[in-house]
Amino acid sequence: MIEAAWIERIEIPVPFPPGSTNCYFIPDSIPTLIDSGINIPEALQGLQDGLKKFGVAISDIRRIVLTHGHADHAGAAGVIAAASRAPVFVHCRDKYWALIGREELRKKNEGFFHGFFEKAGVPEEIAREWTGAILSRFRKHFAPVSSMELLEGGEVFSFDRFKLKVFHTPGHTAGSICLLDETAGVIFSGDSLIKGTIPHVSAELESGEGLPRYYGLEQYEKSLELLGALPVRSVLPGHGAPFRDHRDLVARVKRNRVRRRKRILDLLRAKESKTLGASGMTEFEVAHRLFLSATIRRAMFSIISEVRSCLETMEKEGLVASVVSHGIHLYHPSCDYHEKEVSR
Repeated sequence: MIEAAWIERIEIPVPFPPGSTNCYFIPDSIPTLIDSGINIPEALQGLQDGLKKFGVAISDIRRIVLTHGHADHAGAAGVIAAASRAPVFVHCRDKYWALIGREELRKKNEGFFHGFFEKAGVPEEIAREWTGAILSRFRKHFAPVSSMELLEGGEVFSFDRFKLKVFHTPGHTAGSICLLDETAGVIFSGDSLIKGTIPHVSAELESGEGLPRYYGLEQYEKSLELLGALPVRSVLPGHGAPFRDHRDLVARVKRNRVRRRKRILDLLRAKESKTLGASGMTEFEVAHRLFLSATIRRAMFSIISEVRSCLETMEKEGLVASVVSHGIHLYHPSCDYHEKEVSR
C-alpha cells in the first residue's frame, strides 16, 4: 500500500470515462476532503459510505480542497459545503468552474461554448448540439459553490501530523494544483499526473481581469518540469490506484506531447501540399484527423481544447501561423517551418 495511514482514498462513480474518480479524506482535528466528486446521488452515497469507516458524515467535513474545477472533481463541492459549512479552496484561475452550474450564468456559458466551437470551425448545427449537451451536463453535475477561498500557489495547509504545500500546476486546467507532503514525499496530483493516461489540456473558461493569457500546453510543459523535480515518493492521483516512479510518467507524457505536436505539423504540411497552400486547417479538422469520431463526440470540448492548446503554443514558437476567415481560425505551417523543430 502506498497510502499513508492518515489518508483514506474513496473511489466514487462518475457517469462517463474513466468511470470513477478519487476523493481523499484526511481524518484530523480539521477533517479535510481533497476533491468532492461529481454531483450525482451515486457519487454522494459512495462518499458517505467511505466516510463511515471513520465514523463521520459529510456534515462533519471542515475543509474542502479542490485540485481543479472539472465536474468529476468539484461538482459536489457546493452540496458538501452547504451540508458541512466547510470552506472550499480552489485556485483563482479555476474559480469560474466552481460557479459554472449557476442558472444565472447559463446565457454567458452558452455564448462562451458556442463561440469556442465556432472559432474552431465546428459546423453550426453540431456547435449548437454540443453547446446544449455541455450546458445540460453542467446543470446535472455541478452544485455551484456559494463562496470559496482562492489559492495562488505556495500556500500551506497544516494538519495535526504533517503539512501540505500547494503547487500551482496549470495545464489540465488553468487552475490545477498539486498538494505535497514534503516530509513523506506524498503528492496529491489531481489530473496533472495519472498512471496510464495522458491528461488533456483544457481551455480556460474565463481568465479574470488582470491575469496573463493562458497557453495550456506551454504551461503544462512547465508544470511537468516542476513535478519531475519535486521529491515525490508516492503519487495519489485523481483517477486510479496510487503509484511510484512519477519521473518515468513525466518523461512519457513529455514524449507524447512531442509526438502530438509533430503529428499536427505533419497534418498541416500535408494539407498545404495537397492544396498548394490555398487553405489551412481548422481546429475541428485537426481534431478529426487526430482522434476517433466517437472520442470527439464524448469529449468534444476537451478534444478541441487539446488541439487549440497545441496550435497556439506552436504558433507562439513560430512553427505555425494562423489567419481568421469569417471568425474561423485557419492554421498553416509557418513560412520558415523547415528551419525549426518541435524540440520540447
